[in-house]
Amino acid sequence: MSVQALAAGDYEEINPGSLDRAHRYKLFTGTVIPRPIALVTTLGELGQVNAAPFSQFVIVAVDPGMLGFSIGPGPRGDKDTLVNVRREREFVINTVTSPLAQIVQHCGEDMPPDVSEVEVTGLGVLPSVHVRAPRIAQSRVQFECRLERIVEVGSAPNHFVIGEVLLVHIEKGLHEDCRIDTRRYDPIGRLGGRNYSRLGDIIET
Repeated sequence: MSVQALAAGDYEEINPGSLDRAHRYKLFTGTVIPRPIALVTTLGELGQVNAAPFSQFVIVAVDPGMLGFSIGPGPRGDKDTLVNVRREREFVINTVTSPLAQIVQHCGEDMPPDVSEVEVTGLGVLPSVHVRAPRIAQSRVQFECRLERIVEVGSAPNHFVIGEVLLVHIEKGLHEDCRIDTRRYDPIGRLGGRNYSRLGDIIET
């Protein structure tokens, strides 16, 4: 199978340092796609359930299992998720499937700390086993996590939150011997702006 090679003159060069933050954000989030989405649930100081989506979300390690997501600066300073994770040192990562796209977009809007995105959007919750924060009932896979560390990066700054996975909840019938039925799972990825993608053709190599 051959892949067409481009010439040096076919590329436009962009120096990220010459862009303002808004344009750097558009450039990176429009090119590093699709990105999986972590809908993170935490508990607020008064026990309210916070649910916020983060699309800078990755596997950090498997021995032990660790997941990480990056929290950018918010319009009011530190985002509620970061404040809650620092205090509680635990959280739940709920994965996002296509029926949740609009709800997740709503959860990403700026709301006061005492407002629960779960209550505003009508999401259901289920109790966790090892952490106090609940799970999202509409999510097909949930990871109960204990905070391992928070790494501060950049000058804004961003905070990369790493959690050790204590327990995984998977919808029945979604896996066999830990092999996930990807099409039934139906995850969505974040693109640029308010756009999301579903799975298309799966390429086997």
